[in-house]
Amino acid sequence: MISPEVLRAYPYFAGACEESLRELAMATEELTFQEGQVLFREDQTADRLFILIRGEVDIQYELNTGEHRTVDTVVAGDVLLWSAMVRPYRTTGLAIARRTSEVIAVDARKLRELCESDRELGFSLMMEIARATSHRLEGARVQLAARG
Repeated sequence: MISPEVLRAYPYFAGACEESLRELAMATEELTFQEGQVLFREDQTADRLFILIRGEVDIQYELNTGEHRTVDTVVAGDVLLWSAMVRPYRTTGLAIARRTSEVIAVDARKLRELCESDRELGFSLMMEIARATSHRLEGARVQLAARG
């Protein structure tokens, strides 16, 4: 369990009511991934949302050739595994720790329930997910253009 105070430090949880924050804290754990370790692969069930505490994680997409291209490097404070909040709750890429990285892992089912009951939490979190998704799409566009 991660303390509610630690969670409140992240902008997408800052507006959550105290009760939601306490419930959210009980649905979290801290995980460590070593350099080169895979956090998730494409088309897996996305049952947790990750928030990077320390380290760096590369997000990669597989091209038709089988080659993997890094489209984003996630840094401390960023969200990973946003697909845990969007149906069909399947991963859309490959995530590899660029260096030893620590994440807060949030049970996605519990988080989705809390977002339904605490709309301010839901709005803040979905705004962050939209930002992350936009950033990854831009990274993919740049990679495709460079391939030209």
